[in-house]
Amino acid sequence: MQRSLGVLDSIATDNSEEGVFQMNGRRAVTALAVAVMAVGVTGLASGASGTGPTVSKVVDVTNDQLSQNETPLAVNPMNQLNMITGSNDWNYNDGCGMDVTFDGGKTWTPALPDGFLPGITKYTNDPDVAGTGAYDAGGDPAVAFSPDGKVAYFVCQAFNFTSPYEIAMLLNRSYDGGRTWQSTGLTQVSTWNGNGKSKGSTGQFPDHESIHVDDKTGDVYVTWAQFNGYGTHSPVYVAVSHDQGVTFSTPAKVTAGSVRNNQDQRITTDPNGVAYLTFDNGIQGGKGTALYVSKSTDRGGTWSAPVQFGTFVNPVCLFPPYCFNISGGQFRAGGSYPVPAYDPVRNRLDVIFADIRGPYAQTYLTALSPQLTVVQAPTVVAASSGDQFQSELSIAPNGRIDISFYDRGYSANRLVDLTYATSADGGQTWRSARVSAKGFDPSTWGVPSSNAQGFRPFIGDYNGIVSTNTWAGTTWTGVAAPSPLNLEVDYATITP
Repeated sequence: MQRSLGVLDSIATDNSEEGVFQMNGRRAVTALAVAVMAVGVTGLASGASGTGPTVSKVVDVTNDQLSQNETPLAVNPMNQLNMITGSNDWNYNDGCGMDVTFDGGKTWTPALPDGFLPGITKYTNDPDVAGTGAYDAGGDPAVAFSPDGKVAYFVCQAFNFTSPYEIAMLLNRSYDGGRTWQSTGLTQVSTWNGNGKSKGSTGQFPDHESIHVDDKTGDVYVTWAQFNGYGTHSPVYVAVSHDQGVTFSTPAKVTAGSVRNNQDQRITTDPNGVAYLTFDNGIQGGKGTALYVSKSTDRGGTWSAPVQFGTFVNPVCLFPPYCFNISGGQFRAGGSYPVPAYDPVRNRLDVIFADIRGPYAQTYLTALSPQLTVVQAPTVVAASSGDQFQSELSIAPNGRIDISFYDRGYSANRLVDLTYATSADGGQTWRSARVSAKGFDPSTWGVPSSNAQGFRPFIGDYNGIVSTNTWAGTTWTGVAAPSPLNLEVDYATITP
């Protein structure tokens, strides 16, 4: 739960104690791309051929003076003009930020009363106004809608800074499209007391929770990696609600091999209600060595033994000072993690991930049958002459595949942009576009910190994307003046 973004046109190096990082990304832009960008649309992105998809003007969702990052996105299936997003909000009080749109992303409004998700923290962004929650801070936002659009869901990880370091995953609900949320009566998906600091090391700590709602049954799935105080030992857990989030099942533990470092778990479902869980596993510690999948045919009651469906050659690891394996100034971000989505047209499970299999990290797509066998080997999505990482995937009802990822292919691998890639033929061919108007150096932007710099470079671990039959929407962490503490939630609509 955190973020940091980068400077617009310059490159900076950070030699602080938090690590030396650099971020570079973008390759030289063609004359055609420059001409298109000049009129406020998109230029040709890395890997594009011919005219790319059309991108709307980028909207600064949060439009304030302090940092937000980690930007999930959900669209109301009954009203596509209504979308919700969340963020880690680093304003006066660290909590889960919440914004909503009712005009298809043209304008966004902070959820009432002050843009903070109620029921989580003791404080709000206003130091004179108390919060309605019991915890010191909140983060790792996850959002979704019910199939009928009547309920919006927001899961936020809440935690305290003092002993015994209580941590709870809380689910909040909105019944007006995300404009207002519960102040009390939130559902505890899981709760426990840690024995050490709530940092995923010596104590109990749920990490990077994700939510998925089945579009037929309305079942609400929440999954997370549970660090449990045994080094890198982190099994995956899944809890399910069959009553619109009022209650959740006892979490089911899903593990693979030697368990060590299971992380980056996500769930999707097929048209028959079969649920698929993907995650990566460090096998002998470390991050993201192998890719695993498990499935449930009884609405999350039980899960099959995880099946390994792939391995990383060199997973992108952006977690300084422990790891940073791309060039440039160091920063924290999501690197390689598997993201699943079910293709209802081709009846298969698509999974994307980033991997370094050549000079640069690239985004790959693979596909599995309902029986969990690989039916399409990993292929590059939209080749770039720069690093790609932190990929997000969604599939429209008509089978169109939509992917977003950070891309350093527009500036000779120096600055970070966001690329959108789409395929109408199951990933055989791709069209892509540069979404962001300018690149940035994440090592020079970030979130508040007490270090000598006064900020910690961190752009968040994930972004957001949604798909309809006619358009896609995407959210990501961008930057706005003043630097270095103004990471923003950015949004754009793309016409494929």
